[in-house]
Amino acid sequence: MSKTSTIGFSYKVESVTLQTIDDTLRTTSGFITRDIIDAINEKLKGQNFKVDESSIRPKYVADQLFIEGFAVEIKEPKTVGFLSGR
Repeated sequence: MSKTSTIGFSYKVESVTLQTIDDTLRTTSGFITRDIIDAINEKLKGQNFKVDESSIRPKYVADQLFIEGFAVEIKEPKTVGFLSGR
C-alpha cells in the first residue's frame, strides 16, 4: 500500500448564501454540487491534488456557504510492460 499526501481546504462558494423564508427556515438558491467540486479540483490541479469527495462537509459562516474537506495527491497509475525476446 502506497502513502499519499493529503491537504485540507476551505472553499467559499461565492454565489450561495442563506436567505430567510420565515422565523424558522433559511434556504439557499439551487446549486449543482458537481460544478463546485469541479471548480475546486481545477484550482487544486496545479498542486497535483484532487478532492476526496467522502470528506466534504458544508459550513455556513455569516450566511455564506463554505465547502471544507480534504484533497489527496494525484497518483499516476504505474504501468507494467512486458518485453518479449525473439
